[in-house]
Amino acid sequence: MQTSATRLDTNHIPDRQPDLQVTVVRPGTAPQRMHALLLQQSERSIQIQISALLLPQDSLELAADPDAYFDQRPLLGRYRVLACNLIHEGRYLATLAPVTRAESDPAMPAFQEAEGINLYEILQVSRQADFDTIRRVFHILAQRYHPDNAETGSELRFRQVVTAHAVLSDPERRAAYDVSLADEDKTRHRIFDSLESSLGVQAEIRKREGVLRLLYTRRLTEPNSPGLTGRDLAEMLGCPNEHLQFAFWMLSEQKFVRRSDNNSFEITFLGAEAFEAEQANYNKPQVPRLPSPV
Repeated sequence: MQTSATRLDTNHIPDRQPDLQVTVVRPGTAPQRMHALLLQQSERSIQIQISALLLPQDSLELAADPDAYFDQRPLLGRYRVLACNLIHEGRYLATLAPVTRAESDPAMPAFQEAEGINLYEILQVSRQADFDTIRRVFHILAQRYHPDNAETGSELRFRQVVTAHAVLSDPERRAAYDVSLADEDKTRHRIFDSLESSLGVQAEIRKREGVLRLLYTRRLTEPNSPGLTGRDLAEMLGCPNEHLQFAFWMLSEQKFVRRSDNNSFEITFLGAEAFEAEQANYNKPQVPRLPSPV
């Protein structure tokens, strides 16, 4: 099979340590993780040295050491096998091609791989962040969450960071994602579906939690513009602005929020601390308790 990669002289394979993490997915078997050595890279294919025979039906997911290819096209994502030949005992030369979105599932945008999580929040950058900022933050987070990092590695977080970078570093995919995000913003934080559901003590508690969550996220992702107006908060939470006045009063009295000069609301240090403490208690596993003796 013809590929765009140039022919490799297998007698002069560089003596380097494996620098690619490869996950091989085969039907009916558990995913197998191994390491490989990058030999050549072109626009349409790459060549790697690997210690196992790869089959045409194999689906591969590649992740490069972020330091190794920071100045090149990232070797991240799904690949298919074009060819794989034995070059030495226990060493195989494989030619791979990246799987395009149309080949994998043309109906599913790439950003859906992050399981509904806001891609800007994954990288903790502003929606106005430039490409250099996105690239720099990705480099830091990819090193932190790389599965080979014994202290902070997380395969799930690493995949999320990779997906976020792949979408936000591509102008066309980022533009499509921003359009979908604008539509999602209208409903993703909505906690009330009708006027009746926004009334009562429990509803007031939910309003305050919702306001703090939105302002916390805004401060985290938009540090240079951390405020939201009462109208913005009301629209995102799905209740009239007039019904948020009690929540604004309580949060202001607690010094959890403050009004900025442009009459928008911002979360304070105390508010952020209270929100994080509440989230920590919410995520803590609950220990069953026996009823008290009569």
